[in-house]
Amino acid sequence: MRNSKLTFVTGIVTFALIFTGLNLASPLSTVSAQSTLYKSCEADKLTAPLTLGSSSAATMAATSAATMAATQASTPATGSNTIAFLSIVSGESQACYLATESFLKGNFVGMPVGFNGAVGVTHTLSGDIALDQTNVANSQIGEITINISEFKSDNDQRDGFIRRNFLESNKYPFATLTDVTVLGLPNGAYQDGSPLQFQIKGTLMVHNTKRDTTFDATGSFTKGTLVVRAVTDLNMSEFGIKVPDIGGLLKVDDAMRLVINIVARESHATATPAK
Repeated sequence: MRNSKLTFVTGIVTFALIFTGLNLASPLSTVSAQSTLYKSCEADKLTAPLTLGSSSAATMAATSAATMAATQASTPATGSNTIAFLSIVSGESQACYLATESFLKGNFVGMPVGFNGAVGVTHTLSGDIALDQTNVANSQIGEITINISEFKSDNDQRDGFIRRNFLESNKYPFATLTDVTVLGLPNGAYQDGSPLQFQIKGTLMVHNTKRDTTFDATGSFTKGTLVVRAVTDLNMSEFGIKVPDIGGLLKVDDAMRLVINIVARESHATATPAK
């Protein structure tokens, strides 16, 4: 997958979520439908602070090998139209943050004393993907955009304070992933339902600050529906965000996890596969 002018709102929303303490369990009409396609971020709630590490060459090699093994038995797609042009279904997808925080007695947001794993979610995602079913390696993911100003957590007071003083989503309401490329996709035809493991690389912009970011991803395309899960760990401070630490009453760890669960279906996008 290579660069293309597609809107892929999922990467950065997760950042805003961390600060906002969004609760992935927020009830929506699409929750039941989502649960049948992917595991919600809430199930991955952190139980300890993250320790960041970089992806290794060995991990990438294993990812590529697993992807190749999963597609070696694939048969070419039938019909003349082997490129599936897909758009992210905003209501069925989610961008999430998973962070860890600590509270002291008497904290202004009324949270329980001690450690807490915060999970935030937004379903406001958009973007386009071109899946080449004849040669998967030629597929493309476009720009990802996330409206972080719409994130909501299980505590309105905390949400408002962090949005105003840390995330500043009134000034920087969107997170974006641009210049997207994909590593580890196999050459060859795709068989409906086959699992893929790969990495998504791009320029992530949050809080008006850009950083090169790599997501570890898995995905599959079944009966016209593409489901992708992309995960990365990073430090909030790298994006110019002051890590919340309010007089000891509320302290958030710098490291956080961003998760993007994408559901995409056929669209009228005009992206073309790489040559």
